[in-house]
Amino acid sequence: MPARYTLGIDIGGTTTALAVIDAQNHVARERRFPTKAEAGFESVLLRIGEAAAPALERYPCAAVGVAVAAHVDPRTGILVTSPNLGFENVPLGAVVQEEFNLPAVVENDVNAAAFAEYLADPTAREPLLAVFVGTGVGGGLVVDGDVFRGADGFAAEIGHVPVVAEGGEPCGCGRRGCVEAYAGGRAIVRRASARCRGKAAFDDVGAVARAAEAGERGCADVLEEAAAYLGVALAAAVNLLNPGTLVIGGGVARAWPALGERALERMRRSALPASLARLATRGAILGERAGLIGAAALARRRSAPGPSRGRRAP
Repeated sequence: MPARYTLGIDIGGTTTALAVIDAQNHVARERRFPTKAEAGFESVLLRIGEAAAPALERYPCAAVGVAVAAHVDPRTGILVTSPNLGFENVPLGAVVQEEFNLPAVVENDVNAAAFAEYLADPTAREPLLAVFVGTGVGGGLVVDGDVFRGADGFAAEIGHVPVVAEGGEPCGCGRRGCVEAYAGGRAIVRRASARCRGKAAFDDVGAVARAAEAGERGCADVLEEAAAYLGVALAAAVNLLNPGTLVIGGGVARAWPALGERALERMRRSALPASLARLATRGAILGERAGLIGAAALARRRSAPGPSRGRRAP
């Protein structure tokens, strides 16, 4: 009997998750653990294998889909570079395929999450642009029922839209002034800790948000700046791409729910009225599972016989 399940893996800058997912994109089994990228790629892969083994014994899978916080060549499965993981030129697809002895598909994590959000919303108007604000800031674009990757797989990199022309904050990509250097979770924590030096140090964005609510002006300013710069980048994306649906999600948006509202307010002040006239905006539906579900759905689609594209085909 054919395997009914697909293994989804989401390797994030902070957390790695894996799940067994059925053909209707329901999660049958899930596990999460710290990525610990500083220990090296081999260590990350070893712990993924150990975590997946019990699930694969119970749920036979037909393919593996990997979402990773990195620039990926989806044709070869090579992880080209990842500012948030520190990995470069890793043949991730080939290694995962060998590890699990299953067909493997590797996709940028935000592309995978955008595809999952597209599948989850039958009313979404295309193109669908999804922006996820987590450790970093990423964007994914769905056009004609499939992820739009650009010429070399790097399309919709909204986190690296420059929002400060000169002397901006340093970004993990090696440049300065990118929106990720202001709105990414790692940047928010770093900037808030610097503003409040001698008063507090923060472990995550939730702690920054709580301090802001308690009256810490430096934290409130950092959060408002994050939303404003994100709004500028969203306006640029809306003017350039004219999406029908804009989705905002990610861990920072969950930790500070006002982020989306503030960023959209700033976007509406800057974007062209014609581009905004029919634009539908919403928060993410699938939460932290979006990357897992999207990666599994893409792997299932690409490993199935016959046409691999089509509206809402999982």
